[in-house]
Amino acid sequence: MLSAFAKLLLVSSSLSPILGAVAIINYSNQTPWLHWAGWLAAALLLVLLCWLMLVYAAKNAQQHSFTVVEFQRTDQEVLAFMLAYLIPFVSAESGAFNKNWLVGTYILLTIVLVISHVGVFHFNPVMWLLRYHFYSVKDSDGVSQVLISRTRFRQTGMNVRTVRLAHSIYLHIGD
Repeated sequence: MLSAFAKLLLVSSSLSPILGAVAIINYSNQTPWLHWAGWLAAALLLVLLCWLMLVYAAKNAQQHSFTVVEFQRTDQEVLAFMLAYLIPFVSAESGAFNKNWLVGTYILLTIVLVISHVGVFHFNPVMWLLRYHFYSVKDSDGVSQVLISRTRFRQTGMNVRTVRLAHSIYLHIGD
């Protein structure tokens, strides 16, 4: 189990589109590359680290199996996430990200901490781009879990092989 590190990467990578948008805005405003290259590098690094964490966990973490008796797809909120978080931060040219990188970093860290504490991992646009889906599932014991999978579930009763990323967060690694 990767626990805190996996949670941090899942939350942080969900904010990488904000960093990319800040870089694009600064670039389009013809600011020096030092003002936007760091934001772009951070966005790409978070995506890469998240992907590497998923690959590592799938190959090395302890496997668990459980039967899905109930599921609900929960990743439809990607568009709402993009509208709620991305647009307000980057819509104004005089926004906090454009004036001072410390203010932008503080805002992002605050969002990461809030999302991580609340445990809302199911609106990660990066995971959507990597073709992963988030499901709220109940196992045969009635315990609710978050399941991250590239498989689209269509019926209950499936026995799934997973690895545990964090408390109540599992990555589907096969049938």
